[in-house]
Amino acid sequence: MSIKQEAHEIVEGLAEDATWNDLLKLLYRNKKVTAGMTDIEVVQDQLSEADLNTILARLQSASSTPDDMRNTKSYNPNNSLTASWVLVALAPLLFISILLAPVSYVLALGGIVMGLKAMSEKVEKAWYPIVVGIIELVLFVALPVLGS
Repeated sequence: MSIKQEAHEIVEGLAEDATWNDLLKLLYRNKKVTAGMTDIEVVQDQLSEADLNTILARLQSASSTPDDMRNTKSYNPNNSLTASWVLVALAPLLFISILLAPVSYVLALGGIVMGLKAMSEKVEKAWYPIVVGIIELVLFVALPVLGS
């Protein structure tokens, strides 16, 4: 039997008021489509209605990612902004260690400088790491003063 004949048989077996999900469930039930199935689901002899609903829910949630997360062209930070975020992210980690605390000041300042560079290059949202760096510097100065 050809794939065209099999497809016709599957479609003919659907009710008149069938939905696309009903067609998908039938294709999954007959193992004509296995995309989105786990290895266990592929080797099972029978798939229950709950199994089919789980597969469809998994497929639907995988395709419901907002467009801006799938399209990498919509957000393209430059190197200055990336460096700025890296520096301000590392600063608090090094502040925890007493020996490396001075390095955290330098990293926070470096993050602010790189953020300012990104702002001069008109990068979108470049001010975020600048604000984070300033907050870090204030905390780095305030915490030792408050602690003594």
